[in-house]
Amino acid sequence: MFNASTVRTRSNLSVGAALLLLIAIACLALRILHVVAKFRGHAPDAFGDFNFYLYAFSVVLHDPARLYDHDALIAFLQGMGARSTGDDIFYAYPPQFALMFAPLAQLTPLAAKIVWVSVSVVLFAVGLYLLIRMAYRGGERGVGLLLVAVALLSFPLVEDTYDGQSNELLFFLLVATFALVERGKGYAAGLFLGFAMAIKLTPVAVAGLLLLRREWRTFVIASVVAIALTLITGARLGFDVLWHYVVSDMPRLNGMALAMSGGGAPMNNAVRGAMQTLSTTFGMPMSAALLSIASHALVAAACALSAYLVFRRHRDNRIDYALAAMTMLVAYPILEPIHMVLALIPLLILLGTAFEARGEQLSALAPRWEMLFAAVVVVLLFFAAKFVSYTVAALIIYGLCVARYFPPVALGRQQAYRAG
Repeated sequence: MFNASTVRTRSNLSVGAALLLLIAIACLALRILHVVAKFRGHAPDAFGDFNFYLYAFSVVLHDPARLYDHDALIAFLQGMGARSTGDDIFYAYPPQFALMFAPLAQLTPLAAKIVWVSVSVVLFAVGLYLLIRMAYRGGERGVGLLLVAVALLSFPLVEDTYDGQSNELLFFLLVATFALVERGKGYAAGLFLGFAMAIKLTPVAVAGLLLLRREWRTFVIASVVAIALTLITGARLGFDVLWHYVVSDMPRLNGMALAMSGGGAPMNNAVRGAMQTLSTTFGMPMSAALLSIASHALVAAACALSAYLVFRRHRDNRIDYALAAMTMLVAYPILEPIHMVLALIPLLILLGTAFEARGEQLSALAPRWEMLFAAVVVVLLFFAAKFVSYTVAALIIYGLCVARYFPPVALGRQQAYRAG
C-alpha cells in the first residue's frame, strides 16, 4: 500500500527541484549573454585568466626560463591586445601544467579559448554526473534534479568559466578519482589523481588522506604518475626550471597573491584571509607574524583532525571522500572564490547521502539542522563572495563533514549490528 504522505513529499521535492533548476538555467543564460557581449566588445579580454595560461603554453617549450617573468607576460598580453595588465597579473601554476597543455599554443588565442572553455564545461558535466551517481543511490528522480540545480547555482562555477580558469578540470579529476576508488578500481583512480597532483600541488592533500584510508593502489599509482610527469617535464625543460619554481618562483608568487587586495577576504577566503579581514574590521589588525602563526595553527589542527577521522574510516566511504576534498580547501593558503567549485564535491555528497537515508540521523546534528546549514551554504555560494562569506561556507561544509563521524550512539550501535 502506498503511503500518501510519502508520495506527496516526493512530488513536492520533484516540483521544487525542477523550479530550482529552471532558476539556475535562467541565471546561466544571463551570464552567457554577458560573455557573448564581452567577446563582441573586446575578444582578447574574454576568459581573461586563460591569457596567463596561454602565455605559459607559448613560452614553455622555447624559453622556459621566462615562464614566471612578469615583464614578459605583460608584453605578451599587450601584444595580443588584452587590456588587463598590471602588477596583480602573473602565472603561478607548476611547469608541468604549462608543458601538458602546450599544444594549445598552436591555435589562435580565440580558438584556444574556445577549446579550453568547451572542454572544461564538458568535463565538469561528466564530473557532475559521476558525483551525483556516487552521492545519491536512491530512486527519487527529484533528488538528482536538486543536486544538479545546487551545482549550477554555484557562483564560483560561473566565475570559473567566465575567467577561463582550471577548477572545472580539477573538479573532474578529483570526482573521477573518488568514483573509481568507490568502485574498487584503485589503479585507474591513481591515474586521475596523479595527473591532478602533477599540474597542481594541492591534490597532494587528497592523496595523503587516501593513503590513511589504506588505498594503497591509488596512492602508489598517483605517486608514480605525478613523479613520471615531473621527470618528463624536467627532461624537457631542464630540472633547474623545476628547482627554481620550488625554491624561488612559488614563494614569490604566493607573496604576490597574498598582497592582492590587501591579502584578505573576499579575494582570499582562506583562514588567513578571513582572520586578517576580521581583525582589521574590528580595529585590532594582526601583525604578519601573528597572522601566520595563528592561521597555520588552525589549519594544522583541521588537517590533524581530518587525518584522524579518515584513518578511523567512516562506515560510508563517501564521507571520507567529502572530508578529504574539503580538507584540501581548508588547507589552501590562498582560497580564491573560483576554488570553491571544488566545495561542490563534499556539499553534494552530504546532501545526496542525507536524502538517501531520509528520516535517519546520520550526524551529530539533527537532520533539520544539517539541512538548514547546507541550505545556508547553497545561498552563500549563489552570490559572489562578500566579506568572509565564502570562508563561512567552507567552514560550515567542513563542520558538516566532521559531524558525520559522530552520529548518535543508538544509530552507531544499530549500524554496527547491521554490519555484523
